[in-house]
Amino acid sequence: MRCAFFLLLWLATPATALELFHRETIPMNRPSSLAFDPALCGLWIANEGRQVAFLSASGEITRRIDIGFSAKAVASDGTDLILVDRAGTFLDLDQRTEESGGPYRLAGRNWDIEGMVVGPGATRTFVRDEDARLWRTDLGGNLLWSVDGFALTPPMVEPQGIAIDRRTGAIFVVDDREGSNSLFEFTPDGAFVARVSLAPWGTDPEGLAIQADTGTLWIGFDSDARLAVFDYLPTQRAESAEATSDACVMF
Repeated sequence: MRCAFFLLLWLATPATALELFHRETIPMNRPSSLAFDPALCGLWIANEGRQVAFLSASGEITRRIDIGFSAKAVASDGTDLILVDRAGTFLDLDQRTEESGGPYRLAGRNWDIEGMVVGPGATRTFVRDEDARLWRTDLGGNLLWSVDGFALTPPMVEPQGIAIDRRTGAIFVVDDREGSNSLFEFTPDGAFVARVSLAPWGTDPEGLAIQADTGTLWIGFDSDARLAVFDYLPTQRAESAEATSDACVMF
């Protein structure tokens, strides 16, 4: 019922501003990077340790995978988990067999990546807090475009988690407590659209994930050790040419 209600609301409400509707908050140990996995219908969670955990649709941690290095960020392409450490070393991990490909490096300056997402198409999109940067590359790491967070109004100075709405291609980034403690929305090519303060629900947002088909958004508050679950209405609601589905059993 919740999915149908918010889908109707999403379609019927004029696109005026990004809106969040808090659903619940779950205690969680340092959820510093999140990735929604539509194939397994749950969240992969990294906390800068040497394991990644899987949060199932029932709200329980059902798997923990030892990865052999400290994962700074995690993403899912539906088949593999893509992990990266602070030094910019990547690892691809089959999320079913746990067999790995790597470690490997990509072209460009990839140290201190705080968040990443795979897609749309043959791309990866990253954020880094050191230079307040949001950027997109092809799968080999070649730069496609870049955004300077310091140059935005208001500025985005500590970007951490990142997610993409698969319906519209819109990009969402959380700016942690050393910045504005808020959620930013961007167009698919990186133009600033909107910002919402996260102060009512926690401090130090670092992890971010979206299931667009159900209008569900998760934010991991690192220092507060909590995972907040929201229904959301994006500012941008026009379906993109590259729209894909991430439907599965709803949380």
